Amino acid sequence: MTQMTTKFSERLEIPEELLDLREEINETVEDLGQRLLKGTDVYRAQIKQIKSQAQTQRTSAARNGQSQGDTSELTEPTAVFGGVPYQFFDMIAVGPFQPIGGPPFRPNRIIRAGERAFLIAAIWRNPAPLAFTMGNPSAADVMAGQPYVIRGQTVNVNDVANGPDLGPVNGTFGGGFVDFHVLRIPAVPAPPDGAPRLLDITLTIDVRSVASGLPPFAGYASQWLQLDTEPPFVFPSIPGTNGQPVVVPGIVPGFVQDIPVRVLIYA
Repeated sequence: MTQMTTKFSERLEIPEELLDLREEINETVEDLGQRLLKGTDVYRAQIKQIKSQAQTQRTSAARNGQSQGDTSELTEPTAVFGGVPYQFFDMIAVGPFQPIGGPPFRPNRIIRAGERAFLIAAIWRNPAPLAFTMGNPSAADVMAGQPYVIRGQTVNVNDVANGPDLGPVNGTFGGGFVDFHVLRIPAVPAPPDGAPRLLDITLTIDVRSVASGLPPFAGYASQWLQLDTEPPFVFPSIPGTNGQPVVVPGIVPGFVQDIPVRVLIYA
């Protein structure tokens, strides 16, 4: 496949205990999907600008009799081609959400003991062709058909102890490039002394490549999405415009970086 697809997965499995909220959850996921598609459009535009700048530099070098050579590298979960990072995939933790008030749900990290709450795991696979070269398959193409498992690991900060886990949930990548999973946050009673219980939740993903010769992938949700910002796969700046290196995933104002999703349970 040489073109970047614009579809995200339409199949969404909802935990049985949340089935009565199916319509509201679907609406929330649809809104999130549109935001990620919009962010991918920004990413596409950035790639186009990068390629245009690179072509200008090559033309200038050729006129001056200089050779830039081949700077392509083998693909890894994050590879660099011509100085530009290519990110294979990313997982974003969104929420937690509670069915309080009218839909669409809004994130709510302060939860009363016994109330229902859930997280959404959004998996983005890069739809751009490898090495940003048309004719190459994309990461989304390469990973299609691969099974994966998402787990939520929880730490009870009050007691510095293992907390209730979320999932696991199993999936198989399809033909799109964004997949969603809903994970119920288990009900946790407040401590006997009435003090709120603080939980740190980290989502992990384990991709087991089958019949493709690819190595397994693994990762965790290092991005905690605030819904009024750009997705983390959008470059924070365009290479060559200020001489600074580009870091992937992008550091975007409003994203919480490299910390677990923090939830407070109160009585």
